[in-house]
Amino acid sequence: MAEEQEVIYGQGIPKVIDPRIPPFQDMVDDIKYKAQLLARETKLSSGVMATVSMGFAIGFVLAILLMIGPFFVFQGGL
Repeated sequence: MAEEQEVIYGQGIPKVIDPRIPPFQDMVDDIKYKAQLLARETKLSSGVMATVSMGFAIGFVLAILLMIGPFFVFQGGL
């Protein structure tokens, strides 16, 4: 007769089949990629918003100088 093995309960989780990891790994990689894109875009937009006022002021002063500058160069003043 064949020996009977004793069934022991409460010893971990039984595995019926091996888990299918590749679909989950593809999903995790996709989420990581999208999170990196979002972080990069957020950093870029916050950097632009931090310098927009100084850029506007420099551009405004430069435009005034380019419009008024030729009067001083060619005629000696307004």
